[in-house]
Amino acid sequence: MLVNDAVRHNYLLRGMTPAQIERFTSLAKVQRFEGGDVILRQYDKTSDLMIILDGEARIKSFSGETVAEVGPGSLIGEVSLVDDQPRSATVTAVGATEVAWFPSKGIRQLMNEDTEFRAILMTNVAKVLAQRLRTANIQLDSALPRGEVAIADLLG
Repeated sequence: MLVNDAVRHNYLLRGMTPAQIERFTSLAKVQRFEGGDVILRQYDKTSDLMIILDGEARIKSFSGETVAEVGPGSLIGEVSLVDDQPRSATVTAVGATEVAWFPSKGIRQLMNEDTEFRAILMTNVAKVLAQRLRTANIQLDSALPRGEVAIADLLG
């Protein structure tokens, strides 16, 4: 998959103009990983963004459990882009995997230069993170024994 194709169909840039998408795409550096290679490591203090162009990647949680396996068009690293905190998961290549790497410094520069770009980008990321939070809440709620503390009680 070409960088332009991966980006054009990605939720991250939904609603942007062709010129905004082109500026974003121009930041990309393509990198290839072999099976088992670490694409990014939990606790790393980087906030670059990646989109899988070809192949698959496995995302593992703090405990080492597989959270997800993602493929072409999938975004990696949006949480650290938003809060500029260390990585929350380890991501490894599952077989040969090609990734478009977008340096956070360049993304932040685009956001500073184009407030509409920033608003669209952050709105799109917020929507996905909100959906993930809703899903996690449902999973947590279903994991609690009935009659125990409810999610709403935990969240206060």
